[in-house]
Amino acid sequence: MIHGDYIIRETDGVAAAEVLHYLNAQAPDHFPPLEQRHLERGYWWLVRTWNRAIVGFAGMVPMTPFDGVGYFKRAYVDPAHRGNGLQFKLLRLREAKALEIGWHTLVSEISKDNSHSASNFIKAGFSVCNPEQIWGAPGSIYFVKRLAA
Repeated sequence: MIHGDYIIRETDGVAAAEVLHYLNAQAPDHFPPLEQRHLERGYWWLVRTWNRAIVGFAGMVPMTPFDGVGYFKRAYVDPAHRGNGLQFKLLRLREAKALEIGWHTLVSEISKDNSHSASNFIKAGFSVCNPEQIWGAPGSIYFVKRLAA
């Protein structure tokens, strides 16, 4: 998928584990380390510039134990490349993949101080929700989107 000055491609999480762990570690205050099960059972995208520099990634995993529910595991764009619509594009690509594999609902959470991500989730049709069981850090904002079949 070409997006302006960027190429976004789905990748195998296990094959790309080294780069995914590296990118995930760029936001240690927000992202705990990825586990092998996330890489094996998830769907992952890398964002590259035309000169092949990797500047972002996103992931989506099954929301265990709920069948047909996907969890937006991670999304990160290098600060030098923010403001180019990449996070929104990554939201849309993950949603398209969820529809392709038959999932009916998507969920995620973000830090309460991440207003840019919150705006992107709202723009992508997600709603703020209060989950029955809290899984994120204190003060997280939770999102849900029901997908049309």
